[in-house]
Amino acid sequence: MIRSRAATRIRPGLLLLLAPAMASAQTAVTSGAGIDYQPSILRAADSSLLLVFERLDGSFSGDLYLTRSLDDGESWSTPVALVATAANERHPALLQLGDGSYALFYLKGSGAASSFRLHRATSADGIGFTEQGQLQLGWVTGGEVNPHLIRHPDGTLTLTYHRLSGSSYVAQSSDNGLSWDQLRTAIAAGNSQLPRIAFRPSDGRYLLTYQVGSSPLSMYAKTSTDVRDWSAAPIDFAVSGDNHDSLPVLMPDGAFVAFYIHANGAQYDIYSRRSPDGVTFEAPLAQVESADASDVQPHPLVGTSPDVVQLYWGRESPLGSSAYDIYRKREAATAVSLFGDGFE
Repeated sequence: MIRSRAATRIRPGLLLLLAPAMASAQTAVTSGAGIDYQPSILRAADSSLLLVFERLDGSFSGDLYLTRSLDDGESWSTPVALVATAANERHPALLQLGDGSYALFYLKGSGAASSFRLHRATSADGIGFTEQGQLQLGWVTGGEVNPHLIRHPDGTLTLTYHRLSGSSYVAQSSDNGLSWDQLRTAIAAGNSQLPRIAFRPSDGRYLLTYQVGSSPLSMYAKTSTDVRDWSAAPIDFAVSGDNHDSLPVLMPDGAFVAFYIHANGAQYDIYSRRSPDGVTFEAPLAQVESADASDVQPHPLVGTSPDVVQLYWGRESPLGSSAYDIYRKREAATAVSLFGDGFE
């Protein structure tokens, strides 16, 4: 994208009207048998893309698979199993650490829901992963699920997760996930689910998003500059209709953008909202609307652009089939701009 002079941001009320002009191709990353779901995407230090996802069987028991791209997402290797045991392994969260090695976090359990715990596997090269066992987070009983992680510039890892039928929590590690604080810091009370977090180093601000309820679900946001203090009142993020699967990220210009899905009739479509401060959000921007498919669990890959990300998600097609594959949108605009010279 070429810009000969500075772009002018359009006011939020025009975002939904102009979104189609910014659409880009949507392509399948995976295909074939199996329910491919919940992508975790990163750009490695060597510029290759690594994508870990869960592949579910007919009873929705999962294994974790990896596919790799050497051409910025245009083509992908045949998926290979990373963690595949008789247990149920789901909800991967992949990080590259400061020494170039990789850490993969996920939930694992079997039988009763109380058996689920968070686990970690590591890899020196991003090819073969070795399971390292359960995370010790201070809980005597099980039931913690759905890890989301970010890595701070100083190497600290911040983990969010929730307890089944309970509250959401945050923990931190200073040794690449080998050990964690035992403080069990609550970040959202009640039946809060899928807590996910972003961090802005310039002012130490966190943005948390999560969902509450059953059917329909409502989504809320919180912001804090103290990872141990989440006492601020929640912000209504998407409380009208049925809303799921939020994930906030920090953009290169310092703005936060949170992706999520919203039910339109029988299908789910993907939207995003931008915020300069984690408190006020622009109007929803449509990212993926598919009349013949349901699109869920959006995971953006942030690059160098302040206005565009690569977007990865699970797509069910046809509706109601439970046949999911991982899809990619090469350029998902997180803001709409006008360019004075007309070149894009």
